[in-house]
Amino acid sequence: MDDGLAAVWLDRVHVETAGRVLLRVDRLTVQHGERLAIVGPNGAGKSTLLRLLAGLVPAASGEVRVLGKALHEVARHEVGLVMQSLHLVPRLSARENVIVGALARLGGGDALRSWLRLYPPALVHEANAALAALGLRERADARADSLSGGERQKVALARLQLQRPRLVLADEPTAALDPSATQQVCDALAALAEPAGRTLVSVVHDPELLPRLATRVIGIAAGEVQWDLPLQELDPGRLASLYRPRSATQTPVARPSGLVHQLRRST
Repeated sequence: MDDGLAAVWLDRVHVETAGRVLLRVDRLTVQHGERLAIVGPNGAGKSTLLRLLAGLVPAASGEVRVLGKALHEVARHEVGLVMQSLHLVPRLSARENVIVGALARLGGGDALRSWLRLYPPALVHEANAALAALGLRERADARADSLSGGERQKVALARLQLQRPRLVLADEPTAALDPSATQQVCDALAALAEPAGRTLVSVVHDPELLPRLATRVIGIAAGEVQWDLPLQELDPGRLASLYRPRSATQTPVARPSGLVHQLRRST
């Protein structure tokens, strides 16, 4: 298979700001249908990698291809984003925010009617079903600016379901959620990744979620990929090594709670 036709392909990529290298990736390939998790300490470059794939930060050098194309050739609806800034429209209802996800893939007539808030019944039904699956049936008519943080996160995921992207990029999608909401969000992401050819790349802050979100894991520290492994080959020592100081002058960073116990239990 030509790696350049993969869901994600990076070759000798550097991301820099003010002369400082934020991320350095010699080669990274993610095939269509894979579930890849990115782990590492704060400031390691995890979110930078995700934002690079989304076209939100430029590469200073190297080549980035997404869905077999240069970034500027990728259609907006082909890549779905769940970032820490959810970009919901505050004055629209939860349902309407979900419907917005379908606009980029609609034909001219349906798109125009939707912009005028004259939504096709099929889209309304699909949006209601997506919200109900995430426990928000009773909140469909609530304005986005009246929702809790967890509810807004779920609306963003429901919006992705209507967008039907080929590649889903999720940046710590369960951060600050309670256990019940975390389970619902993980289930929603797994459901998004199930259709053949759909790819999920997520930054994961809690190692206990790895078996639910990934079949492959890359570890990033100090702006570089330290290892790239199938989930079943990941051991506690390898994962914990990411959170050790990179030099004698660095302060040790906090390691994820429950890390060793969870990995020993699942291997």
